[in-house]
Formats: sequence, structure tokens, C-alpha cells
Amino acid sequence: MSLEQIQQNYADATGFVIDRTVSPPKVLGQAFLVSKSRAVTCASSVFNYVEAPWALGLNFIHPDVTDSIKNITLHQDFDKVAARKWYLAQTGNPGDQLILPNDMASLSLDFNTPNVEPDKLAELNRALSLPFSSEGVESSGNIRGIEFLTVLQNILQTGREGLFTLLDGRNLPIGRIQVASGNIQKVYFRGLLGELAFFELVYRKPAEGFSFQTTVPFNWGNVRDITAPAPALIEEAQRRVSELPGMLNYLGGSEARYQKRVENVEPSQVSENIQWLMERLWATIDGYMTLDKMSERVGADTFTVVQAMRECVNRGFVSMINRSTPFHCSHEVGTPLVSHTDFEVNAWDPLQAFYLDPLSGRPTWMQGNFFGVANALQPKNMLHTIAMPNNLPGALILKDYKLIGIHSGPQIPKPGTPLPPVKLYQMMWMGALLEMSSKRVKSDDGATGEQSSAISGLRGKMELDDEAVAAAASQEKLEKYVCSNCYTTNTKVGPCFNCGTTIEPPPPEEEPEDAKSKAVSEIAKLQKKYNVTNAQLALVAAVVIGVPVFGFAFCGGGGTPPPAVTDPNQSAERVHKSSDKAVALATKYAGFQGTAVGGYWYDDTSDKTKPAQSFGLNSELSNQRILFVIMDDLAPVQNLGNFVGLPPFVDDIKRAPPEKVKVDEGRQIIGDGDLQWFVGSYEDAKDGPHREVLTAAYASPEKNKSILVVGTAYDPSKGYDPKMTLGVIDQMASEFTANGNSKRTGTEKKLIVEKPKDSPDDTPPPEEKPLATDSELDEFVEAVGSVIQNKLKTPDDIAELLAKKKPPKIKSTLSVVLNEDGTVKKLEIIDPGDYESATTALNKAVNAASPYENVPHTKDGQVSLIVKLDGNKIKTERP
Repeated sequence: MSLEQIQQNYADATGFVIDRTVSPPKVLGQAFLVSKSRAVTCASSVFNYVEAPWALGLNFIHPDVTDSIKNITLHQDFDKVAARKWYLAQTGNPGDQLILPNDMASLSLDFNTPNVEPDKLAELNRALSLPFSSEGVESSGNIRGIEFLTVLQNILQTGREGLFTLLDGRNLPIGRIQVASGNIQKVYFRGLLGELAFFELVYRKPAEGFSFQTTVPFNWGNVRDITAPAPALIEEAQRRVSELPGMLNYLGGSEARYQKRVENVEPSQVSENIQWLMERLWATIDGYMTLDKMSERVGADTFTVVQAMRECVNRGFVSMINRSTPFHCSHEVGTPLVSHTDFEVNAWDPLQAFYLDPLSGRPTWMQGNFFGVANALQPKNMLHTIAMPNNLPGALILKDYKLIGIHSGPQIPKPGTPLPPVKLYQMMWMGALLEMSSKRVKSDDGATGEQSSAISGLRGKMELDDEAVAAAASQEKLEKYVCSNCYTTNTKVGPCFNCGTTIEPPPPEEEPEDAKSKAVSEIAKLQKKYNVTNAQLALVAAVVIGVPVFGFAFCGGGGTPPPAVTDPNQSAERVHKSSDKAVALATKYAGFQGTAVGGYWYDDTSDKTKPAQSFGLNSELSNQRILFVIMDDLAPVQNLGNFVGLPPFVDDIKRAPPEKVKVDEGRQIIGDGDLQWFVGSYEDAKDGPHREVLTAAYASPEKNKSILVVGTAYDPSKGYDPKMTLGVIDQMASEFTANGNSKRTGTEKKLIVEKPKDSPDDTPPPEEKPLATDSELDEFVEAVGSVIQNKLKTPDDIAELLAKKKPPKIKSTLSVVLNEDGTVKKLEIIDPGDYESATTALNKAVNAASPYENVPHTKDGQVSLIVKLDGNKIKTERP
């Protein structure tokens, strides 16, 4: 089995333990299957739910399956009292994690979702709620959403000094704000500190309760004070919250995922305000992490992260993945994992750790070494050196990619003991699972029978050699008994060594009475005695019987073979050949590659769209029929809304206003511009079910031409996936987009053809133009500003903002390079500003004014200029 197959099975058999009684569900830890109806996790994750397993679920995110829990069994030596004390004393500070020995629990799965009774839910919430401390509390209460900001402003107006703590529905602290003299001094929320923590707190609004304490000190450590006045800080937070929906919509929504289009990005390649987080952000872009989760991993507020991602998109560093999820969602969990407790593990043996990223679900591997036993009295508590992130209880620990243990957390050295040479982490040996399932037999002195063999999970090499010698001396064959619960092969009846299920001896075989049955029985006994398989037995029979028959066949004459029988109902799969004309149109006008992706073919559709030329890209397997119409102008790009009310060349659908049929819309990078797309659900003209149609447009590689895209289902009776259409377009235009990215970054390669030195030069040299003076360049740049101003179309949202008494600052800056023929060679966004629609309008105005007239002659054959937008006014200047 390859490493990719191992990883996929581990990912399919690993899930998140979630508390389903809160919204959104709270992730408690990870668990993995050890049988079809049993999973293993850490006891520290589920000890509070032993009496309420119905509140939990096991979410297998890769196959998209969520099972209920019907029973929880903790390791008998897990200290539940100490665990409960820790839970009631937690502070919500970063790094809070329960670390105790014997941290293992078994979950019995229930494939039917239980009904949650309100009385039981209320009882669970009371049990999980921290006792409210009234020490130093001046005010407290319940809040919802943005109400916390009103309470905070009231406290600031009084000028009192104290700690404003935000609580969730179970009184767990989730954020803290230190106030004094009417100012906000310090803020902590979800790993963030200072201004960014406050911005994220205002955006998320997670609190359901609060308390304000004036006399209880809180240890902030070396956290710096916020210098901005409270009114300015609150106003900036509200501005960011108001602009975030538009920014997220531009990037495809909060659940959008992105992939890298270039190998590396240096911080110097981006704006100064995001250079500090670019390295961490770049490491986070992996195709799994959504925009909504990035802030928690990067260590910045969502607004800053989205602003940085927008710049990466505009510069062509990243592109959106046009799939709703990176997981296969097959609704089939993986094969239960087998515990390999017969391994000999020695100090510093290499180990592997496997887990699902708790934020993105990405399968992740880490490497390290085995260190030894944590406690000689409890040998199944072991140590390793794999530097696991915090709060990942339940990760798999493997040797040679075979399961041997479960990770629980970092080791906490006991006071007075020397520190180890490296950072150590705790794990439970999988052999401890047997202790949780088999009954302990009491001895006469009160000790358990298992305590006498507590280290049996780590058998020494000498013991194994002795057993091998004893097995070789014995001529008896070991019997094989398969566990009905976990399907593990055992050598004797009794408790299964893997899961503890009692294995019953097979019923005695009945003696056959007739001769035929006796013969079959004797053959079966011989097979069992000499370990002969059915395939080997069939081969012997073929030799014994087939050779004589083969000889007889050679003695007779040859016969005519019967004619082949063909089933008219079975038809071979049709193989579609791509049209040469369609391929030529696609490569010239659409920027596509000449070979269609697997399962698709090019189709000539020009007869359908006369007089406009067109081609199709179809797939029966993916149920895709994509039409590409070559337009002689840029009308679809400039106003796609004119085409979405009734998408052209789609039969039997009714016209409707775009706002009534809209399902989704957005844009993605293609070439050196954008692909604008709109998905609508249209009423069938023949009273059939509604049909989804994708309408999109982008600028063609050919000057002053555009491509209008119409995507529908190949078979209307089956479902249509518009995201798949976008993915195919992105893949087919990958080279076109790569060239566009090179233009954006100014790294396009020019092909220089040198003339042979010995070739005759019959053409007269071109007449040299005089180089333009500085004053001529200044006059031209100023004139260009007027041309762009005439082409600028102010968006409606910007016009509304400018109409206010105190309009906000709406600015955007572009760097433009013009060729001497008046075409735009390079266009780069220097400062995107805070309003995406304004930058887009400025970009369109610069392109719409092309080609520019009377471009001055320069030494390098191009003119560079800076184009600035201030409100709705254009200003141009030389760089």
C-alpha cells in the first residue's frame, strides 16, 4: 500500500469529536476507528460527557459522515476528580490544556441520531457551566451579538478601571478587555492581543455573557498598552466590520479556499501594511484552509487577512479553488485501524504522528522519536519527541506507519526532577485498550491479575525468541479465530486481544451421512491439515483432469467455432473526437490549450451561433455542455448583466430579472484579467424543473474581442455543477493565465531573434524619431488623465458615499506602462484602497481608453505613468 493510500485511509478513519448541543458545534478532540462500531480518543476530551454521550458526535470530515455516540468508557486509572477540578478552574488563557496520565477513552458508536430532550440538555449545560464568581464583580449579565459594545461604551463613559470579561453560554471566558480612565488598555481574544484582538472581537461577536470586575487583578504579563483613544478604536473596528462583507464577496465568500500560483512570494513584493504577516499567510494557503479560519492560524484579524488575500489575488499570486470542498465526501468511512502492540520499541526509534488539522481538516504528518516510559509503575504511559501543536488530543502515533499509540499532550515535568534534554510529549500505548475492555481478575491479595503482567505490551526480544523456540518445538498448528467486532485474527478463544470482545468457540462439525458429503468433508480436512487453498486445489484438479482431456482433443478433427453472440442492448461507450475547427478557435481566441482535459471534447458550434463564431467543450461523464461564443466587442465583459436575464443559446427557459434567478456570482483570474460569472436558476418553459445556467465573460487574447461563456447540463435530466465548469475553464486556460500573471509582475519573457551576421541587409534602416523631452512627456501624461476621466464610470455604491455630507476617503492608485502604439503593456495596482469597486472602475477606465494616441517616443519604447483616483477625479503623473 502506497503512502498516499495509507494517508487517505487514516484520514477516512479519523474524525473530530464534537459537542453537538452548541452552535456551531465545538471540537473537543480527535478520534479514530478501531472497529466498525468503536473509536478511541483521549479521556481528557470526553470525561465530562460520560453520563451524556448523546450530546457528542464523531464527524468524519473527509467522507462527510457524522455518527452519534451511545457509550463512553474511560481508562480505569484516569483521574476524573483531577480532570473535573481542572475544568472548573480554567481561565480561557492560551495554552490551557488538561494533561493527565492514562488519557484514553473508548467510544461506542450509534448510527441513529438520538433525540435530545430539553430537560437533559438543561441538565448538561448546568453541569458544564463554570460556577460564577462574584468576587469584585460590579456588573454582569447576558448579552447577544453587538450588545457587548454598548455595555463596554457605558463602562468607558464612567471612567472606571477594571477587567471586562466576555463569557460563552457556559460561563467559559473567551475574551478579556482591560479598561482605565475611559480608554481600552489591553485586549485578548482567541490568541490575538491589542488592537487586532479588539477588531476581531467586534467582527465575531461571540459573547453570551459578561462580567466587569474592579478589584480582581489579572496577570497580563508584558502585553503592551493600546495607544489609540477608545472612540477612534471603536470607529475603526466598526469600519472594518462594515467593509468585510464586500471584500469577502469579492474573494468568493468566507468559505472560499485558495491555492498558490507561484512558488514563493517575498514580503517586499506586497504592500508595506501586510509585509509583517505575509510569511505566515503564505504558509497557510494550502487548498484546505477557508478564508474564515485563516485569521486564527495567521495571528491577525480577519480584515487584515482578507485585505492581504485580495492583494495576492490582484497580483496573481493565488487563485480560488473552484470546488465546494477539498474532501471526497463519499459517505463511506475508512477501514478500522489495527493496533500493532507486538512491536519492539526502543529509545530513539523513529516515530510518525498523523492528525487532521483542527481548522482545515488537512491530513498532516510529523516526525520524531520514541523516548521511553513515563512511569515505571504505569508502563503504558509513554513519551515521544514529536513537536505536536497544542490542543491536538487524539492524534495517531505510529512506528513504520503502523498504529502503536495515541497522543495526549506535552509532558509536564514534576517539581524537583531534572529537565529532559528535549521537549517531551505524552502518549498512551494502544495495548492499554485491552485493560478497558477485559474484566480484571482479582487475586487473593487484592491485586489484579493484569498488574502481574503490566509490561506485557512491551515484550523484550528475549521473550519473543523463547516463544519462537517453543512454537517451533510444538508441532501443533495454531487455530485462527476472527473477532466478530473488529475482525482481528486471534489464536485462541476468549477476549479479543485488540478490542476485548469475547470470542466463542465454533460449534462442532456434524458428521455427514451420505457418501458425497463424506468425500467433501475429507477433502476439506486435508485442505486444513496441509494448508491447501481452494485455488491450489483447483489447479491440481485442472492438471489431473485437464491433461487427458487435452490429449483426447488432439485426436479428433477441428470444429468450426460458434459465431460470436452480440447483445444489441449493450453498446460500447461512444468516443468523441474533437473538432479541428473548434480546437483552432479555442487556442486562438479563448487562450485554451489544444488538448481537452480528460473526459471532454471540443465541438464546433458555429452553425448554432451564426454569424458569431463559437466552439463547445462537452463531457457526458461530468454532465457538462459549455458554449464559448467569440464576440467582436467587449460588451459581455463591460456589462455581463445584459446577458444573464435570458442566457443566449439556451433552449426552453424563461426570461427573468437577474435578482430573482441569482444563485451565485463572482469572478476569478483568467489571462491578464478576470472571468466574471453568474449562476441563475431559470424556470423551464415546458413546466419542467428549474434549470441552472452559468453565464460568464472574459477578454480574449485577441485585441477588442471577448468570450461569452454559457454552461448548462449535457443531460438536462441530471444535475449540473457550475463549479465544475469554472474549474475546467481555469484548467484549460492555465497557460493563458500564467502569461497574464507574468505581465502583472512584469516578468514576461521576450523572444529576441538575432539576424545572422553574414546575411545581406537589403532593408533600409528606419527613420529615427527624436526622443521626447520632459515637457512633452508631462503634457502627454496630463492629457492621458483627461482621456481616462472621460472613460471613468463611477459605481453606484461609490456615488452614494460621495453624496454624503462627510464622504469617506475613496482612493486608488495604479501603475501603468504604455507602448508606443498606445496599447497598455503593464497595469499594476499599487494601492487598492479600501473600496474594491472603485479600484475596479479605475482599472476598466484605463483599459477602455486604450489605444492612446500620440504616445511620445522614448529610448525604451514605452511611457510609464501613475494614475490616481480620488473620489471620482482622475490625476496622472510621471513616476
